[in-house]
Amino acid sequence: MTGTPPAPLSFAQERLWFADAAAPGNPTYNVPLFFRARGPLDPKALSLALEAVTARHEPLRTVYRLADGHPAQEVRAPGPVPVEVVDLTGAPDAAARAEREAGERGRAPFDLAAGPLLRCTLWQGLPDGDAVLLTVHHIAVDGWSLAPLFDDLARAYGAAAAGDPAELPELPTCYADFAVLERAAEHAPEAVRALEERVVELRAVAPGLRLAGRADRPAAPDGGRTGAQLTLTVPPPVRTGIEELARTLRATPYVVLTAAVQAVLRRWSGRADFLLGTMTANRDHPGLEEAVGFFVNNVPLRCRVDPAGSFRALCTATRKEAFRSLSYQRVPFDRLTAAVAAAHGTGRRPLVDVGFVYQNSPVPRAGRTGWTAPVVLGTGTAKFDLLLILEDGPEGLSVTVEYDTELYGPATARALAEGLAALLDAAVADPDVPLAALPEAPGQPTADELPPEPVPPSPLPSAAPSPAAPATGSPASAGVPSGPALVGAEAEAADLFVTALGGRGGLGPAPDAGTLTADSDFFALGGHSLLAVTMLAEAKRRHGAAVSPRAFLPHPTVAGLALLLTEARAAEAAPEAAEPVAAADDEAYPASPVQQRFWFLDRLPSLRSAYLIPTLVEYGGAVDPDVLRRAVDLVLGRHPALSSVFCLDRRKRHVCYYTSCAPAPVTVSDAADWHPDILRSRLSHLCWAPVDLGKEAPARAEILTLGPDRTVLALVVHHIVADGWSRDLLLAEIGTAYRALVSGVEPLLPEPVHPARLAPAGPTTPAREAERAAALLDHLRGAPNDIALPHDWPRTELQSTEATLLTARLPAGTAARLRAVAADVNGCTLFMTTAALLAVALARRGDQRDFLFAFPWAGREAPDATEAIGMFVNTLILRIDLRGEPTWRELLGRVKESCSVSYRHADVALDVLANELHSDRDLSRPALTPVFLSAQSGDTGPAAPADGTTARFLPLEPLHLKYELELVATEAAGDRLDLDLAYAVHLFTRDTAQALLTDVVAAAEDLAADPDSHPFTRSTP
Repeated sequence: MTGTPPAPLSFAQERLWFADAAAPGNPTYNVPLFFRARGPLDPKALSLALEAVTARHEPLRTVYRLADGHPAQEVRAPGPVPVEVVDLTGAPDAAARAEREAGERGRAPFDLAAGPLLRCTLWQGLPDGDAVLLTVHHIAVDGWSLAPLFDDLARAYGAAAAGDPAELPELPTCYADFAVLERAAEHAPEAVRALEERVVELRAVAPGLRLAGRADRPAAPDGGRTGAQLTLTVPPPVRTGIEELARTLRATPYVVLTAAVQAVLRRWSGRADFLLGTMTANRDHPGLEEAVGFFVNNVPLRCRVDPAGSFRALCTATRKEAFRSLSYQRVPFDRLTAAVAAAHGTGRRPLVDVGFVYQNSPVPRAGRTGWTAPVVLGTGTAKFDLLLILEDGPEGLSVTVEYDTELYGPATARALAEGLAALLDAAVADPDVPLAALPEAPGQPTADELPPEPVPPSPLPSAAPSPAAPATGSPASAGVPSGPALVGAEAEAADLFVTALGGRGGLGPAPDAGTLTADSDFFALGGHSLLAVTMLAEAKRRHGAAVSPRAFLPHPTVAGLALLLTEARAAEAAPEAAEPVAAADDEAYPASPVQQRFWFLDRLPSLRSAYLIPTLVEYGGAVDPDVLRRAVDLVLGRHPALSSVFCLDRRKRHVCYYTSCAPAPVTVSDAADWHPDILRSRLSHLCWAPVDLGKEAPARAEILTLGPDRTVLALVVHHIVADGWSRDLLLAEIGTAYRALVSGVEPLLPEPVHPARLAPAGPTTPAREAERAAALLDHLRGAPNDIALPHDWPRTELQSTEATLLTARLPAGTAARLRAVAADVNGCTLFMTTAALLAVALARRGDQRDFLFAFPWAGREAPDATEAIGMFVNTLILRIDLRGEPTWRELLGRVKESCSVSYRHADVALDVLANELHSDRDLSRPALTPVFLSAQSGDTGPAAPADGTTARFLPLEPLHLKYELELVATEAAGDRLDLDLAYAVHLFTRDTAQALLTDVVAAAEDLAADPDSHPFTRSTP
């Protein structure tokens, strides 16, 4: 049911919609808002309050879909807003766990077409009051929206908690009306003239802004960047000085802060003339002050900095330029970017690389109700190469640097932030001092480290810009025929270009088809995001070829579109390849490369147990075993993957599977009187008994009752159809089903996702696989495909998998120093750091300095994959090279770079690497390396099935491994770091394994103590 007919998107919404289309499910534009209450909150009252807030503010109940080739917003009718409740009563780390889980939930993807775009989680039972996370997509909210959002929520909650109606007054203007008015003004003469004037001005500035320390690689597309943040605070006296200087200059603090940012960027770039991205509230329509929505527009500010001039003079110039730039604040940023790129002939590239935000929007008054001010949690992403955020707070002015971790490191971010703070301190104390005389911060680049000043393009004549001029393309395209000589799919693509570019409004006529070449770039010709979407929708209508924006963006040329049209039509003609899921249960599906490898390994009886995923969960309290059985039966029977049987298609020489196997029945056994040895034997058999993949369902479960308040669930799934993520999903569904069934209602579970729908289109040729893996093979080639491990006994002819586990715990202080050192040195992750520690521990025992480690990759990039049961994990290979006696700092840099190579080739099957690098392997050990490494955050256990019950994982005895050594690093509660080392008992004694684990801990202590030391200067006893 919808509330109003579809309406066009505003320009701001369109920008975010296109970013989501280019990188679906990416959390870049998630806005996770976390706050605390001083006491308990009522979930029902909170839900009613959220319903009232969404009723008043339409963007919170809006979804976004294509309608006639154009994205449109559809406002849904008001309705209940569910509140997820997490009870942490009695948990020893309740507050830390709530914050950690809030960070995880804040990064969960949104589906703009399906909605909802507002989620709420309530954590109860925290010692100082409940915690709430509201996660909203940025397309529905901006910084200015936070005050009305939280004020309305507090007001409605107060009413609902008191038993009164949670109702809010209607807004004078709705967001959809604003979008309609904005679109209506797009082609007005004054709007066209403003765009043309601004393009002329900005074209005179050389594109890009490269700061010292930036990596020499292109930026990821919008919505696909990984990022990090660093924050420091400027003391209150400096903030007071900024206000006083602003009053003296008859300006605003924004002008003073913008001038300081320009001065710092001048030092870091070596450029005197550049563009800086700033943001405006764009709420000049009447009646929008109290509206929740995304109104913000990006406005490029032209920065001209004279190092010989004073800071006062720079502030004066900034005030004038800011006033001039803001007179163009209604010019849509996407349109401006496309027009300037067309004038430059550069194709699709950002208009600004560095952004600046001054947060001075109204502060929520919700604190009167006993709620803290909302904190915006990080999402691990970046919107620019580098973004400077200045915000007023109770402790002074905070300086936050958000940076793309593929381009800049934490050391650069910290030096930049400290440089800005130092410059502000000195500049407000003496604004007449020359900029060149202001103090420099440690880490600031020298003149030799700065990039050369780019030469700006020659200015255009005083006529309007001519974005219709064709791009010349690269020298390689000089011989490509143009116009009528383009044939087939290229001619179709050129015609689509012409049709779409005719809808650019006042930017001149569309290019003539006769001027286009195979290399003509859509964005260099004046195209923009909405036109691209419109063009691809037209391609679907004309040619029945579905091309996604994400596929078009990397190669937005005539030839690129032609190739995509050809591939899309081929997929339509062979639906079984593009969409492997069939309606019939007896249809055969091709196994993925990982499944094919597991099937062949299962032919070896000695390895069958290692590829099971057994889980033992002990429930405490009054758990009804029969209801639990019904819940497990329901969950195991609803997922296609768990009904799979496998066979080898000898004609095609490929493993396939059917989803027609009946699920194994779940049994309940009364084990209250069993002898402990009998219970251990039964659990061992349940966990490790092999599965016949050609005849049996690959999942089984049994419930053992050990008394009135003790129940054990043994759940076993074969790795060929599930991974660790799948195991957690199954346990969560079992809990949901149990709670519903015990209450006498039908469980409400999401529609199962068939794993074949998310699998690759089908098997590829070995030659094609090797071609895709070429760069990764070059990186790995030359490293030994074995590791000199301290075996106590020789390897047997066939690998044995029985193992046991040791654990070491780094103290909180050591773990904190280790994290700080790793982050400061290279922004390394826990996984990268652990890999370096293990490599050093092994290297200290012998002469080997070059290692290969195996590690897992989740492989769930598709939006639907997050809720799918299936085997999506790929095993990747990491090379760690310690040759040349690097310092710890240098070693971490090497590990990070090696990880990035592995990540970029995460879809390359392990068998492809093994065939090329380890062709002489045998069955005595795993291919390529005997060591497996992984890292994880959190040590949370399974959820309790009902109020008054508990749940915990039981250890597996015995344990089976796929590798000879497996090291898992876990960031645990209380700032701890746990290291779990599982080892093959047929190769190592307990003392040997313990000594190796002690060596890893010693390496961690060495790194934490001095990252500039050499790992081999201290030998381990």
